[in-house]
Amino acid sequence: MTHLRSLAAALIASVVAISTGAPAHAGFSDRPGDFDYYALVLSWSPSFCLDGHDSDPQCNSKRPYAFVVHGLWPQYDKGWPSDCGSGNEPRVPQQIVNDTIDAVPTEKLMNHEWQTHGTCSGLPMRGYFELARKLYKGITIPAKYSNLSAPLDVTVPDLRSDLLKANPQLQSNMIAIDCQKNGRLREIHFCYSKDGAPARCGRNEVQGKMCRTDLVTLPPVRGVGLNGETAADATVGKSDHYIKTHKKHWYNGIFQRAPFSPAVRD
Repeated sequence: MTHLRSLAAALIASVVAISTGAPAHAGFSDRPGDFDYYALVLSWSPSFCLDGHDSDPQCNSKRPYAFVVHGLWPQYDKGWPSDCGSGNEPRVPQQIVNDTIDAVPTEKLMNHEWQTHGTCSGLPMRGYFELARKLYKGITIPAKYSNLSAPLDVTVPDLRSDLLKANPQLQSNMIAIDCQKNGRLREIHFCYSKDGAPARCGRNEVQGKMCRTDLVTLPPVRGVGLNGETAADATVGKSDHYIKTHKKHWYNGIFQRAPFSPAVRD
């Protein structure tokens, strides 16, 4: 009878979590250092900037970011810990900001990632950001994805294949590709063990749930578009035909995508 009551309680808790939209880490300990693996999450900055973030310093056309570190996320095999600090964790000091800005594009993002994810790593603040930067620098991005001056369409299998060829230390199950509803590339997850060695991704990175299309679009890098223009201003003074065939492509990505609603984390 006790077993049946426990089972019933577990089922009720599951239903409540689903109906209330409880976070994926609900029910876990959220203790620093208590996790299974890391996901190094690299964001395609142009997609972020086209998604209503024009005022973000990351999107200044004078800073032509391509792939940047969104975060280094401690993960359970399914779910993740979050906000493992006391609630009064210190802000990232300027020296760490200066040492990390080539990987994580803004001080605001560094502070958010430390509070939300870094406090769960069990590492001191400097150690956490040094590990994130080290792993980022250890990833080779193929040249075709750097300094894009025009939108690039690529299939998910081809993008994965290109990354594996450029990074022979990785295997297919160590990479997951995330895309937006409109088919723009959002992020790439690279998975690592707690000591920073390449590792198999967990169930958080199931590819079919993260991107339900075979073709993704990488918008051009800001500041390196046609004649040095950004995607936002490159249509000024152009013909109607140019606007229809290019601006729509830049802002909407590939058309007729399969609809889906992936879980978006910050």
